[in-house]
Amino acid sequence: MSDTTQLKLPLLQPSQAQKHVTVNEALSVLDALVQLGVKSAVLNAAPVLPTEGDRYIVGPVPLAEWAGEARNLAVWTGGAWVFHQPNDGWIAWDEASLGVLIFTAGDWQGLSGGGPMGNTVPELGIGTSPDATNKLAFSGGNALFTSPASIDLAVNKATAGDDASLSFKTGFSARALVGLLGNDSFAVKVSPDGSSFATPLVISGATGKVATLSATANGMTLSDATDATKAAVFSVAGISTGTTRTYSLPDTSQTLAHIGAVSQTFAGPVTFSNAAATFGSATATATYEVGSGATVGGSTKTVNLGTAGQSGSTTVVNIGSDVSGAGGSVVVNSPTVTFANSVTAVAMPQATASAARLGLGGATADATNRLSVNSPGILLNNAGNSIDTTLNKAGSANDASLSFKTGFSVRALFGLLATDDLTLKVSPDGTVFFDGLLVDRATGRVTLPQGAAYGALASDPATPQDGLVWYNSTTSQIRARIGGATRAMAAKSTPFVRPVTGDFVLPTMGSGTATGTVAGVAGRTDLFPFNPRSDLVIDQVSVNVTTAVAAAQGKVVVYGSNSNSQPTTRLLDSGVLDFSTTGFKSIAVSLTLREGQTYWLGIRHNSTATISTLVANATPDLTTSDLSTQQRKVLRRTITFANAAPDPWAYVSTETANATAPAIWLRST
Repeated sequence: MSDTTQLKLPLLQPSQAQKHVTVNEALSVLDALVQLGVKSAVLNAAPVLPTEGDRYIVGPVPLAEWAGEARNLAVWTGGAWVFHQPNDGWIAWDEASLGVLIFTAGDWQGLSGGGPMGNTVPELGIGTSPDATNKLAFSGGNALFTSPASIDLAVNKATAGDDASLSFKTGFSARALVGLLGNDSFAVKVSPDGSSFATPLVISGATGKVATLSATANGMTLSDATDATKAAVFSVAGISTGTTRTYSLPDTSQTLAHIGAVSQTFAGPVTFSNAAATFGSATATATYEVGSGATVGGSTKTVNLGTAGQSGSTTVVNIGSDVSGAGGSVVVNSPTVTFANSVTAVAMPQATASAARLGLGGATADATNRLSVNSPGILLNNAGNSIDTTLNKAGSANDASLSFKTGFSVRALFGLLATDDLTLKVSPDGTVFFDGLLVDRATGRVTLPQGAAYGALASDPATPQDGLVWYNSTTSQIRARIGGATRAMAAKSTPFVRPVTGDFVLPTMGSGTATGTVAGVAGRTDLFPFNPRSDLVIDQVSVNVTTAVAAAQGKVVVYGSNSNSQPTTRLLDSGVLDFSTTGFKSIAVSLTLREGQTYWLGIRHNSTATISTLVANATPDLTTSDLSTQQRKVLRRTITFANAAPDPWAYVSTETANATAPAIWLRST
């Protein structure tokens, strides 16, 4: 045999050399396993920085360095982990759980077999021996139960019919029992001999009320032994210090007895005959009831204040403070308050009236119409000063409107309708609505979604102002006053053949012979004006190259214009057109040109390639600040071809040139 049976200690062999090595190895095993204490019994992975001699019980699913060593003992020694397989009966102290572990049935168990953290014992005696009845026994002068926070010492029973009690004994003979005794009400029982018991105190578990005679901090409580809801409290709390009061029960029935804080009911009349009487003098929150004794609905109660129903007298009723004008509030819970016909006015000088619903003129308010008025007229007046009637809504998506109805069916709505813009809607039947007028709140712009029908005038107004529009029935024209002159807004014919889908148009404004040519210059941009005489939607622009140059390229640009018809915002800076070969060069675009507006079309070059141009009289002359006998046809500017065309253009009059405009074909869609 080379190892011992239990601890597997290496044994010396006959004539063995280096005996000290074997002895030291055996001593190391003894040091690791005797007086066994481990850092933890639940880790599956080895700690990162172990200390020489650290011992662990490997967890049930070991990883990495501990793989395959589940529930074995791991010892860090000589810079490496050494593992030992335990035998049944090995005992270890777990520093992490502060518990004793025993190895049995292939795993480490708590002291009583409850698992690694279980430390339970069937019986425990402290200073004495436990037995089958007293599983926990204590003999000593004092016992301390303490906690750094809350502490709960529980006495738990299985069912309501069992006992959960503290028993106080003399010579092991019970003299007092406190707890839940045979039910779930708290009770105190006392006994002179340990066999017969009296119950001086029972507190109902269902109501919390004392169910029998008991002493209290300020007096005494009487309770019904069978019905805990019947109780009488006798308290001296309201008596001044050093004062003795004598209470005598009345010797006749229906005699008023002063019992504070208890509701009293009197079947007969109660009369206060003094000129001054006080009813309900509590200084804090209180409830006083008059005529509230009905037990069923439908009863009628009459409460007379002051004159007992006699006419011709004045009754002053102060509700709250008896000082005129003092603050306070009155709550009336009755669903209907009716004033007699003889009441013609209810004066409320400077009062603030608040009501959930208000009906005037015999009208009835309801949940939808909180204010309802039945009257031929309504007057809102501020005695000569300004007046403001406000309709306020919670959010922009709500409505704040005036509704005009016929037979309670809406015919017109005016106000802020689902937006914050002013809107007028009309309806023929109360269900279908048309937007008749929209006023944009941000700009004040008026929109007539259904169009405008102008009333017929036999002749023009005598002195119309600029902006006025009217219909002259004599001339059958819509007329407008513009710039101090009356102008007819009549239909007109399209002054040129409008291109249909797929047709091309040259943006000329005059006439002439065949197109000419012009050589480009690298970096040069030529612009010329064009005014469409009908709306054009363009999907392609084309340029004709007559003399190509190697690697030559070009681009088409389009600009909008300002109020002086000068180029401003860039609308198009097309992709690259190949000018290295001759012929038409086309590129797809998406462009809409509106009738009557001025646009500026142009070509950008990166070389000297030659392209077709319009004849001189096909485009208008451009203005300039210099006197000249030459026609100015284009705006010419040098812009690096690789850079984007400027946006905006920023018109400079000195850039006008007398060159002819480049020919650009536009295809309609």
